[in-house]
Amino acid sequence: MYIDGKLVTAGEKMRLDPGLFGVRKYVPEKCYSGYTLFSPCWDDTEYLIDMRGLLVHRWQVTHSNVAEILPNGNLFTHNCGSWLEEISPDSEIIWRWEGDDTLTAPNHHDFYRASADDIISLGAMNEPVMDGFYVPDTEPDHMRTDVFLRINKKKEVVWEFSLSDHVEELCELAGYPIPIPYMRKTDTGDFVPYGPSDWAHANTVEILPDTPLGKKDPRFKAGNILFSLRHMDTIGIIDVDKDAIVWYYGPGILDGQHQPTMLDNGNILVFDNGTYRGYSIVREIEPVSGDIVWEYENVGDFFSPFRSGNQRLPNGNTLICECDAGHLFEVTPEKEIVWDFYSPYVGQGRQHLGKRIHRATRYSPEYVKPLLEARKDRIIGEVDRDGRRIQTYPELIRLYQSSGTK
Repeated sequence: MYIDGKLVTAGEKMRLDPGLFGVRKYVPEKCYSGYTLFSPCWDDTEYLIDMRGLLVHRWQVTHSNVAEILPNGNLFTHNCGSWLEEISPDSEIIWRWEGDDTLTAPNHHDFYRASADDIISLGAMNEPVMDGFYVPDTEPDHMRTDVFLRINKKKEVVWEFSLSDHVEELCELAGYPIPIPYMRKTDTGDFVPYGPSDWAHANTVEILPDTPLGKKDPRFKAGNILFSLRHMDTIGIIDVDKDAIVWYYGPGILDGQHQPTMLDNGNILVFDNGTYRGYSIVREIEPVSGDIVWEYENVGDFFSPFRSGNQRLPNGNTLICECDAGHLFEVTPEKEIVWDFYSPYVGQGRQHLGKRIHRATRYSPEYVKPLLEARKDRIIGEVDRDGRRIQTYPELIRLYQSSGTK
Protein backbone atom coordinates (compact mmCIF):
# COMPACT_ATOMS: atom_id res chain seq x y z
CA MET A 1 0.00 0.00 0.00
CA TYR A 2 1.33 3.46 -0.87
CA ILE A 3 1.44 5.40 2.39
CA ASP A 4 3.64 8.25 3.62
CA GLY A 5 5.77 8.09 0.50
CA LYS A 6 6.46 4.35 0.86
CA LEU A 7 5.15 1.45 -1.22
CA VAL A 8 4.80 -1.07 1.63
CA THR A 9 3.81 -4.70 1.87
CA ALA A 10 3.81 -7.54 4.42
CA GLY A 11 4.15 -11.33 4.53
CA GLU A 12 1.95 -14.42 4.63
CA LYS A 13 -0.67 -14.94 7.34
CA MET A 14 -2.11 -18.38 8.10
CA ARG A 15 -5.91 -18.60 7.95
CA LEU A 16 -7.63 -21.83 8.99
CA ASP A 17 -11.19 -21.72 10.24
CA PRO A 18 -11.99 -24.23 13.03
CA GLY A 19 -15.48 -25.01 11.78
CA LEU A 20 -16.91 -27.69 9.48
CA PHE A 21 -15.63 -28.27 5.95
CA GLY A 22 -17.96 -28.13 2.95
CA VAL A 23 -21.18 -26.08 2.67
CA ARG A 24 -22.11 -24.47 6.00
CA LYS A 25 -24.98 -22.33 4.76
CA TYR A 26 -27.25 -22.35 1.71
CA VAL A 27 -30.33 -20.15 1.34
CA PRO A 28 -31.71 -21.28 -2.06
CA GLU A 29 -34.26 -18.50 -2.49
CA LYS A 30 -31.58 -15.83 -2.09
CA CYS A 31 -28.77 -17.44 -4.10
CA TYR A 32 -27.81 -17.51 -7.75
CA SER A 33 -27.95 -21.27 -7.96
CA GLY A 34 -25.61 -23.15 -10.25
CA TYR A 35 -22.21 -24.83 -10.22
CA THR A 36 -18.98 -23.42 -8.83
CA LEU A 37 -15.61 -24.12 -10.43
CA PHE A 38 -12.65 -23.53 -8.14
CA SER A 39 -8.90 -23.70 -8.54
CA PRO A 40 -6.67 -24.63 -5.59
CA CYS A 41 -3.30 -22.89 -5.78
CA TRP A 42 -0.72 -24.55 -8.05
CA ASP A 43 -2.67 -27.77 -7.86
CA ASP A 44 -3.19 -30.77 -10.13
CA THR A 45 -7.01 -30.80 -9.89
CA GLU A 46 -9.83 -28.40 -10.83
CA TYR A 47 -13.11 -28.98 -8.97
CA LEU A 48 -16.74 -28.34 -9.94
CA ILE A 49 -19.32 -28.49 -7.15
CA ASP A 50 -23.05 -27.83 -6.89
CA MET A 51 -24.72 -25.59 -4.30
CA ARG A 52 -24.74 -28.34 -1.65
CA GLY A 53 -21.06 -29.11 -2.17
CA LEU A 54 -21.55 -32.24 -4.27
CA LEU A 55 -18.44 -32.84 -6.39
CA VAL A 56 -19.92 -32.97 -9.89
CA HIS A 57 -16.74 -33.08 -11.99
CA ARG A 58 -12.99 -32.70 -11.76
CA TRP A 59 -10.16 -32.32 -14.22
CA GLN A 60 -6.53 -33.39 -13.90
CA VAL A 61 -4.31 -30.40 -14.63
CA THR A 62 -0.71 -29.30 -14.01
CA HIS A 63 0.25 -26.54 -11.54
CA SER A 64 -2.98 -24.65 -12.20
CA ASN A 65 -4.30 -21.46 -10.58
CA VAL A 66 -7.05 -20.40 -12.98
CA ALA A 67 -9.52 -22.20 -15.24
CA GLU A 68 -12.61 -21.53 -17.32
CA ILE A 69 -15.32 -23.91 -18.53
CA LEU A 70 -15.99 -23.45 -22.24
CA PRO A 71 -19.48 -23.61 -23.80
CA ASN A 72 -18.70 -27.04 -25.30
CA GLY A 73 -17.84 -28.50 -21.87
CA ASN A 74 -14.07 -28.39 -22.31
CA LEU A 75 -11.81 -26.60 -19.82
CA PHE A 76 -9.37 -23.82 -20.66
CA THR A 77 -6.56 -23.57 -18.13
CA HIS A 78 -2.82 -23.14 -17.69
CA ASN A 79 0.33 -24.51 -16.13
CA CYS A 80 1.22 -21.39 -14.12
CA GLY A 81 4.61 -20.25 -15.42
CA SER A 82 4.40 -22.35 -18.58
CA TRP A 83 1.65 -23.18 -21.03
CA LEU A 84 -1.99 -22.44 -21.86
CA GLU A 85 -4.21 -25.34 -22.84
CA GLU A 86 -7.71 -26.54 -23.63
CA ILE A 87 -8.59 -29.97 -22.30
CA SER A 88 -11.60 -32.26 -22.69
CA PRO A 89 -13.92 -33.37 -19.87
CA ASP A 90 -11.63 -36.42 -19.62
CA SER A 91 -8.58 -34.11 -19.25
CA GLU A 92 -7.22 -34.96 -22.71
CA ILE A 93 -5.24 -32.14 -24.36
CA ILE A 94 -7.13 -30.48 -27.23
CA TRP A 95 -4.85 -27.44 -27.76
CA ARG A 96 -1.71 -26.16 -26.07
CA TRP A 97 0.50 -23.07 -26.47
CA GLU A 98 3.95 -23.02 -24.86
CA GLY A 99 5.46 -19.75 -26.11
CA ASP A 100 9.11 -19.50 -27.16
CA ASP A 101 12.57 -19.01 -25.69
CA THR A 102 12.20 -15.21 -25.45
CA LEU A 103 9.77 -15.64 -22.55
CA THR A 104 10.72 -16.58 -19.01
CA ALA A 105 7.05 -17.52 -18.51
CA PRO A 106 4.72 -17.80 -21.53
CA ASN A 107 1.87 -17.54 -19.02
CA HIS A 108 1.50 -16.87 -15.33
CA HIS A 109 -1.37 -15.96 -12.99
CA ASP A 110 -4.07 -15.26 -15.58
CA PHE A 111 -5.36 -15.33 -19.14
CA TYR A 112 -8.43 -14.07 -20.97
CA ARG A 113 -10.05 -16.16 -23.67
CA ALA A 114 -12.40 -14.08 -25.82
CA SER A 115 -12.66 -16.88 -28.38
CA ALA A 116 -10.60 -19.78 -29.73
CA ASP A 117 -8.92 -17.27 -32.04
CA ASP A 118 -8.42 -14.45 -29.53
CA ILE A 119 -6.57 -15.19 -26.29
CA ILE A 120 -4.62 -12.81 -24.06
CA SER A 121 -1.80 -14.47 -22.15
CA LEU A 122 -0.13 -12.78 -19.21
CA GLY A 123 3.53 -13.68 -19.70
CA ALA A 124 6.90 -12.51 -18.37
CA MET A 125 10.51 -12.07 -19.48
CA ASN A 126 13.74 -11.34 -17.62
CA GLU A 127 15.51 -8.10 -18.55
CA PRO A 128 18.54 -6.11 -17.33
CA VAL A 129 17.92 -3.82 -14.35
CA MET A 130 16.83 -0.36 -15.45
CA ASP A 131 19.12 2.44 -14.25
CA GLY A 132 17.66 4.44 -11.37
CA PHE A 133 14.54 2.30 -10.97
CA TYR A 134 15.42 0.87 -7.53
CA VAL A 135 16.62 2.49 -4.34
CA PRO A 136 20.47 2.17 -4.32
CA ASP A 137 21.79 -1.10 -2.87
CA THR A 138 18.45 -2.90 -3.31
CA GLU A 139 18.83 -3.77 -6.99
CA PRO A 140 18.08 -7.41 -7.92
CA ASP A 141 20.07 -9.38 -10.49
CA HIS A 142 17.43 -8.76 -13.15
CA MET A 143 13.95 -7.32 -13.69
CA ARG A 144 11.09 -9.72 -14.35
CA THR A 145 8.79 -7.77 -16.66
CA ASP A 146 5.17 -8.66 -17.36
CA VAL A 147 4.11 -8.88 -20.99
CA PHE A 148 0.58 -9.04 -22.43
CA LEU A 149 0.48 -11.34 -25.47
CA ARG A 150 -2.42 -11.75 -27.90
CA ILE A 151 -2.49 -15.20 -29.48
CA ASN A 152 -4.62 -16.67 -32.24
CA LYS A 153 -5.70 -20.26 -32.79
CA LYS A 154 -2.61 -20.92 -34.92
CA LYS A 155 -0.49 -20.06 -31.85
CA GLU A 156 0.81 -16.87 -33.44
CA VAL A 157 1.48 -13.80 -31.27
CA VAL A 158 -0.36 -10.99 -33.07
CA TRP A 159 0.06 -8.22 -30.44
CA GLU A 160 2.43 -7.59 -27.55
CA PHE A 161 2.57 -5.00 -24.78
CA SER A 162 5.56 -4.96 -22.41
CA LEU A 163 5.30 -3.01 -19.16
CA SER A 164 9.02 -2.15 -19.29
CA ASP A 165 8.26 0.14 -22.25
CA HIS A 166 5.83 2.10 -20.07
CA VAL A 167 7.61 2.51 -16.73
CA GLU A 168 7.66 6.32 -16.74
CA GLU A 169 4.05 6.36 -17.92
CA LEU A 170 3.03 4.01 -15.09
CA CYS A 171 4.80 6.02 -12.41
CA GLU A 172 3.48 9.35 -13.69
CA LEU A 173 -0.11 8.11 -13.70
CA ALA A 174 0.27 6.54 -10.24
CA GLY A 175 2.16 9.47 -8.75
CA TYR A 176 5.12 7.27 -7.77
CA PRO A 177 8.65 8.68 -7.63
CA ILE A 178 11.58 7.01 -9.35
CA PRO A 179 13.37 5.22 -7.75
CA ILE A 180 10.28 3.44 -6.45
CA PRO A 181 10.35 3.29 -2.62
CA TYR A 182 9.54 -0.40 -2.18
CA MET A 183 9.36 -1.22 1.55
CA ARG A 184 8.65 -4.41 3.48
CA LYS A 185 7.31 -4.38 7.04
CA THR A 186 9.26 -6.70 9.33
CA ASP A 187 8.04 -8.69 12.35
CA THR A 188 9.37 -5.92 14.60
CA GLY A 189 7.31 -3.27 12.81
CA ASP A 190 10.23 -1.66 11.04
CA PHE A 191 10.26 -0.81 7.33
CA VAL A 192 13.12 -2.22 5.28
CA PRO A 193 13.76 -1.20 1.65
CA TYR A 194 13.89 -4.04 -0.84
CA GLY A 195 14.10 -4.46 -4.59
CA PRO A 196 11.69 -7.03 -6.04
CA SER A 197 12.83 -8.40 -9.38
CA ASP A 198 9.13 -9.03 -10.05
CA TRP A 199 8.66 -5.28 -9.89
CA ALA A 200 5.04 -5.01 -11.10
CA HIS A 201 3.65 -8.51 -10.51
CA ALA A 202 0.66 -8.45 -12.85
CA ASN A 203 -1.98 -10.93 -11.69
CA THR A 204 -5.09 -10.22 -13.80
CA VAL A 205 -5.94 -9.52 -17.43
CA GLU A 206 -9.40 -8.95 -18.92
CA ILE A 207 -10.71 -7.65 -22.24
CA LEU A 208 -13.31 -4.99 -21.48
CA PRO A 209 -16.92 -5.78 -22.44
CA ASP A 210 -19.28 -3.45 -24.26
CA THR A 211 -20.85 -1.11 -21.66
CA PRO A 212 -22.72 2.23 -21.69
CA LEU A 213 -19.65 3.80 -20.06
CA GLY A 214 -17.39 2.54 -22.83
CA LYS A 215 -19.63 4.14 -25.45
CA LYS A 216 -19.27 7.53 -23.71
CA ASP A 217 -15.64 7.41 -22.60
CA PRO A 218 -13.09 5.80 -24.99
CA ARG A 219 -10.79 4.88 -22.12
CA PHE A 220 -13.29 2.20 -21.17
CA LYS A 221 -14.32 1.08 -24.66
CA ALA A 222 -14.90 -2.57 -25.50
CA GLY A 223 -11.67 -4.30 -26.46
CA ASN A 224 -9.37 -2.33 -24.17
CA ILE A 225 -7.49 -4.38 -21.60
CA LEU A 226 -7.93 -4.18 -17.81
CA PHE A 227 -4.97 -5.29 -15.68
CA SER A 228 -3.81 -5.47 -12.06
CA LEU A 229 -0.27 -4.85 -10.74
CA ARG A 230 -0.01 -6.27 -7.25
CA HIS A 231 3.44 -4.92 -6.34
CA MET A 232 2.37 -1.42 -7.39
CA ASP A 233 -1.06 -1.58 -5.70
CA THR A 234 -2.74 -0.40 -8.89
CA ILE A 235 -5.17 -1.43 -11.61
CA GLY A 236 -5.21 0.09 -15.07
CA ILE A 237 -6.47 -0.02 -18.64
CA ILE A 238 -4.50 -0.34 -21.89
CA ASP A 239 -5.89 1.22 -25.05
CA VAL A 240 -4.90 -1.42 -27.60
CA ASP A 241 -5.20 0.97 -30.57
CA LYS A 242 -3.05 3.66 -28.95
CA ASP A 243 -0.62 1.18 -27.35
CA ALA A 244 -0.87 3.26 -24.19
CA ILE A 245 -2.11 3.10 -20.60
CA VAL A 246 -5.12 5.42 -20.45
CA TRP A 247 -6.50 4.84 -16.94
CA TYR A 248 -4.95 4.00 -13.57
CA TYR A 249 -6.33 3.63 -10.05
CA GLY A 250 -5.26 2.49 -6.63
CA PRO A 251 -2.32 4.26 -4.93
CA GLY A 252 -3.23 4.94 -1.30
CA ILE A 253 -6.41 2.85 -1.56
CA LEU A 254 -5.69 -0.59 -2.98
CA ASP A 255 -3.33 -2.95 -1.18
CA GLY A 256 -2.13 -6.06 -3.02
CA GLN A 257 -5.37 -6.41 -5.03
CA HIS A 258 -6.55 -9.22 -7.37
CA GLN A 259 -9.11 -9.85 -10.12
CA PRO A 260 -10.49 -6.46 -11.12
CA THR A 261 -13.39 -7.04 -13.49
CA MET A 262 -15.65 -4.59 -15.32
CA LEU A 263 -19.36 -5.01 -14.60
CA ASP A 264 -22.25 -4.50 -17.01
CA ASN A 265 -22.80 -1.01 -15.57
CA GLY A 266 -19.20 0.02 -16.29
CA ASN A 267 -18.09 -0.12 -12.67
CA ILE A 268 -15.09 -2.21 -11.64
CA LEU A 269 -15.26 -4.91 -8.97
CA VAL A 270 -11.94 -5.76 -7.30
CA PHE A 271 -10.70 -7.91 -4.43
CA ASP A 272 -8.57 -5.54 -2.33
CA ASN A 273 -6.43 -7.98 -0.31
CA GLY A 274 -5.16 -5.57 2.34
CA THR A 275 -1.77 -7.27 2.64
CA TYR A 276 -0.34 -4.40 4.68
CA ARG A 277 -3.70 -3.16 6.05
CA GLY A 278 -4.44 -6.50 7.71
CA TYR A 279 -7.96 -7.16 6.39
CA SER A 280 -9.56 -7.57 2.98
CA ILE A 281 -12.26 -5.54 1.23
CA VAL A 282 -14.22 -6.30 -1.94
CA ARG A 283 -14.84 -2.96 -3.63
CA GLU A 284 -17.04 -1.76 -6.48
CA ILE A 285 -15.49 1.37 -8.00
CA GLU A 286 -17.01 3.94 -10.34
CA PRO A 287 -13.94 4.40 -12.57
CA VAL A 288 -14.52 7.97 -13.83
CA SER A 289 -14.88 9.55 -10.40
CA GLY A 290 -12.99 6.89 -8.45
CA ASP A 291 -15.88 6.71 -5.97
CA ILE A 292 -16.42 3.43 -4.10
CA VAL A 293 -20.13 2.68 -4.54
CA TRP A 294 -20.28 -0.69 -2.73
CA GLU A 295 -17.94 -2.73 -0.61
CA TYR A 296 -17.86 -5.83 1.57
CA GLU A 297 -15.57 -6.16 4.58
CA ASN A 298 -15.59 -8.04 7.87
CA VAL A 299 -12.61 -6.83 9.86
CA GLY A 300 -11.12 -9.63 11.95
CA ASP A 301 -12.81 -12.45 10.01
CA PHE A 302 -12.17 -11.74 6.32
CA PHE A 303 -8.55 -11.58 5.23
CA SER A 304 -6.46 -13.12 2.49
CA PRO A 305 -3.17 -11.22 2.10
CA PHE A 306 -2.47 -12.92 -1.24
CA ARG A 307 -4.40 -14.27 -4.25
CA SER A 308 -8.29 -14.37 -4.11
CA GLY A 309 -11.04 -13.02 -6.35
CA ASN A 310 -14.66 -11.98 -6.88
CA GLN A 311 -17.52 -12.37 -9.35
CA ARG A 312 -20.72 -10.32 -9.65
CA LEU A 313 -23.54 -12.78 -10.27
CA PRO A 314 -26.55 -12.23 -12.58
CA ASN A 315 -28.92 -11.77 -9.61
CA GLY A 316 -26.80 -8.93 -8.17
CA ASN A 317 -25.10 -11.06 -5.52
CA THR A 318 -21.31 -11.33 -5.32
CA LEU A 319 -19.30 -14.55 -5.14
CA ILE A 320 -16.15 -14.01 -3.07
CA CYS A 321 -13.06 -16.21 -2.98
CA GLU A 322 -11.05 -15.76 0.23
CA CYS A 323 -8.02 -17.75 -0.88
CA ASP A 324 -5.91 -18.28 2.21
CA ALA A 325 -8.87 -19.52 4.26
CA GLY A 326 -10.04 -21.89 1.51
CA HIS A 327 -13.33 -20.01 1.73
CA LEU A 328 -15.97 -19.28 -0.92
CA PHE A 329 -19.11 -17.36 -0.08
CA GLU A 330 -21.97 -15.52 -1.78
CA VAL A 331 -23.29 -12.23 -0.39
CA THR A 332 -26.33 -10.17 -1.30
CA PRO A 333 -26.11 -6.42 -2.08
CA GLU A 334 -27.14 -5.97 1.58
CA LYS A 335 -24.04 -8.06 2.54
CA GLU A 336 -25.93 -11.06 3.87
CA ILE A 337 -24.04 -14.34 3.40
CA VAL A 338 -26.44 -16.73 1.66
CA TRP A 339 -23.97 -19.47 0.60
CA ASP A 340 -20.90 -20.41 2.60
CA PHE A 341 -18.31 -23.05 1.67
CA TYR A 342 -14.96 -24.11 3.12
CA SER A 343 -12.77 -26.36 0.98
CA PRO A 344 -12.32 -29.87 2.39
CA TYR A 345 -9.09 -30.34 0.43
CA VAL A 346 -6.78 -29.20 3.22
CA GLY A 347 -3.34 -30.78 2.83
CA GLN A 348 -4.09 -32.04 -0.69
CA GLY A 349 -2.33 -31.21 -3.95
CA ARG A 350 1.15 -29.96 -4.72
CA GLN A 351 3.04 -28.73 -1.65
CA HIS A 352 -0.13 -29.40 0.40
CA LEU A 353 -1.64 -26.09 -0.72
CA GLY A 354 -5.08 -27.54 -1.52
CA LYS A 355 -6.73 -25.42 1.17
CA ARG A 356 -5.91 -22.19 -0.67
CA ILE A 357 -8.35 -21.41 -3.49
CA HIS A 358 -6.85 -19.07 -6.06
CA ARG A 359 -10.07 -18.33 -7.95
CA ALA A 360 -13.69 -19.45 -8.27
CA THR A 361 -16.44 -18.97 -10.87
CA ARG A 362 -20.18 -19.70 -10.66
CA TYR A 363 -21.88 -21.10 -13.80
CA SER A 364 -25.58 -21.54 -14.52
CA PRO A 365 -27.04 -25.07 -14.84
CA GLU A 366 -27.72 -24.41 -18.52
CA TYR A 367 -24.10 -23.48 -19.17
CA VAL A 368 -22.77 -26.64 -17.50
CA LYS A 369 -25.23 -28.95 -19.28
CA PRO A 370 -22.89 -29.82 -22.22
CA LEU A 371 -20.18 -30.86 -19.75
CA LEU A 372 -22.49 -33.17 -17.82
CA GLU A 373 -23.91 -34.66 -21.02
CA ALA A 374 -20.38 -35.38 -22.23
CA ARG A 375 -19.88 -37.75 -19.29
CA LYS A 376 -20.29 -41.36 -20.45
CA ASP A 377 -19.99 -42.99 -17.04
CA ARG A 378 -21.37 -46.48 -16.62
CA ILE A 379 -23.88 -46.17 -13.76
CA ILE A 380 -24.07 -49.37 -11.67
CA GLY A 381 -26.60 -50.22 -8.96
CA GLU A 382 -28.41 -46.86 -8.83
CA VAL A 383 -32.18 -46.43 -9.16
CA ASP A 384 -34.58 -43.57 -8.61
CA ARG A 385 -37.34 -43.57 -5.99
CA ASP A 386 -39.66 -45.46 -8.32
CA GLY A 387 -37.09 -48.19 -8.87
CA ARG A 388 -36.19 -47.10 -12.39
CA ARG A 389 -32.55 -47.69 -13.26
CA ILE A 390 -30.39 -44.59 -13.61
CA GLN A 391 -28.52 -44.81 -16.93
CA THR A 392 -26.79 -41.45 -17.52
CA TYR A 393 -24.63 -39.15 -15.46
CA PRO A 394 -26.98 -36.12 -15.77
CA GLU A 395 -29.80 -38.33 -14.43
CA LEU A 396 -27.60 -39.35 -11.50
CA ILE A 397 -26.77 -35.73 -10.64
CA ARG A 398 -30.46 -34.76 -10.81
CA LEU A 399 -31.27 -37.63 -8.45
CA TYR A 400 -28.65 -36.51 -5.94
CA GLN A 401 -29.88 -32.93 -6.15
CA SER A 402 -33.59 -33.76 -5.80
CA SER A 403 -35.40 -32.78 -2.63
CA GLY A 404 -35.54 -35.32 0.16
CA THR A 405 -32.27 -37.03 -0.75
CA LYS A 406 -30.68 -37.87 2.60
